[in-house]
Amino acid sequence: MKIAIGRDLIKFEEVKPGIQKVSLNIQELYANRKDQEEFEERLCQFLKSDPYNSHIIRLEDKQLIYRTECILPEKKDSRLPLLLLLGNPASHSVYSEMFFSFESARGREHRFWGALKKAGILSFRSSSNLERKKELYDLSYNSPFRIGLATFYSMPSGASGMWLGVDGLRKLFRKKALRRIADCEKARVDGLIRKFLSPEGGAVFAFQKDAYLGIKSRESHDYNLDETKKGELVGVCQCDSNVRLYCLPPTRLIEGKKTLDLLHNFRERVLGDSNLRAPEEK
Repeated sequence: MKIAIGRDLIKFEEVKPGIQKVSLNIQELYANRKDQEEFEERLCQFLKSDPYNSHIIRLEDKQLIYRTECILPEKKDSRLPLLLLLGNPASHSVYSEMFFSFESARGREHRFWGALKKAGILSFRSSSNLERKKELYDLSYNSPFRIGLATFYSMPSGASGMWLGVDGLRKLFRKKALRRIADCEKARVDGLIRKFLSPEGGAVFAFQKDAYLGIKSRESHDYNLDETKKGELVGVCQCDSNVRLYCLPPTRLIEGKKTLDLLHNFRERVLGDSNLRAPEEK
């Protein structure tokens, strides 16, 4: 199914479970030729910065075409839904077709999964990326929650270097263009929240500044890293006030004791909040 967002600025198409094809209209994004040419120069550097980029990103007829990732299982059970929202995908994970597919050149398990396991949020039965993805869709993992995974920005970037993460996207697109992209991405993510979490309520764990700011209600606190590290950034989603929003430190800090304690604390708060239960479960 194809979905167009923002006057056809961005189009999404599901190509296989968990993987979407995205088309970003560069002519619509940059009004004049000079801006387009400068973007294309930056894109050349961006593509060379990570060996996986050339496999999943290309420029074709003024359309930036790339693959991204999002796992929202259609299957349901009695568990409360929990959406794990990241900043943007890592290029190697999109290429491998699984979130946090590996870490370091030696291919070891990413610290993200180990932290979720220690905090009692999610543990897999398998060590294989393919099997873990199947577990997410089949709901056969160990967790008190029904888990979904998504990113605020759909555009992937490398896991290291000057084009790393969301900061890499800022360098690539520049501030004004990225703001327009963010407006479209917000509409997409709001749709994911309504689909996966409404009307049950549930919760979102946001692991990145833009992800939190992009979906929080106006009444929820502004982003502050110190408050985030203390577990004080707890609010609700703008698109649905029944969905709780918990902001966590960036994933690079996820193995630290403070972040692990936060994950466990937020786990208990979500499970203990009767307002997040569907009416028939209260």
